[in-house]
Formats: sequence, C-alpha cells, structure tokens
Amino acid sequence: MSFGTSLNTLMNADASLSAYCDGGIFYENLPDNFDLAKTWLGYSFRKGLQTDCLSSKKAYTTYNITVKIIENDTALLETISDYVVNYLNHKEQDGIIDIIFTADNHSMDIEKGIYINTLEFQSFYVG
Repeated sequence: MSFGTSLNTLMNADASLSAYCDGGIFYENLPDNFDLAKTWLGYSFRKGLQTDCLSSKKAYTTYNITVKIIENDTALLETISDYVVNYLNHKEQDGIIDIIFTADNHSMDIEKGIYINTLEFQSFYVG
C-alpha cells in the first residue's frame, strides 16, 4: 500500500469530517467553480527525507501533508481546523506510523467572501 492510498483512507474515513465538509474532501484539486456556500477540504503531500538505519535501507520516509479548509464562516473554519488537527495528530494508518501538526496559515479572499486555513503536518511512513 502506498503513502497516498493510506492518507486517502484517513482523509475519507471519518464521518464527522465528511459531515463538516459538505462540499467534499479532495486530493490536490477542487472542482471548477466550486460552490462558495459550502465547506471544502483539499489535501496534498510531498515526499521529504528518506532515512536509513544501520544496514536497513528505507527505514522510514518523511512526508509533508498540507490540508486546506475553505469556509465562508470564520467560527466554523476554526472549529473544523481544530477538528482536523485533533483527528490527524498522532494518527496511524497502514505504513503511516505518525502524523504531527506543525503549523497553520490563515488567509481570505474578500472578493469571494471565503476564508482559508492551511494546515501543515509532518508524517513518518514505513513502506
């Protein structure tokens, strides 16, 4: 099983997270002309550092995970952001042995009337 498959399972497995994100949960790209009245979550990842241990190659690989939450209500954005951090922090799935929250970044698009919180995580993967 790959890191991407394991992360996809995690991102789509939680019923409460799915209920919060009535627009949907998407890998990489949101649909064109997405409905600004709904809550959206987009996630992506990139491979970081591969670590070897003694004579064992590929002991683990570090991945950086980015989660963007798009919402038109700041209070709900904060609630969902906290939920995602609590849900993913120290989570394990298949070869993912740990996920750690590292930072967030709030932004807004005044013309569209939406608020965005970008959450950053680091993950350790054995596989």
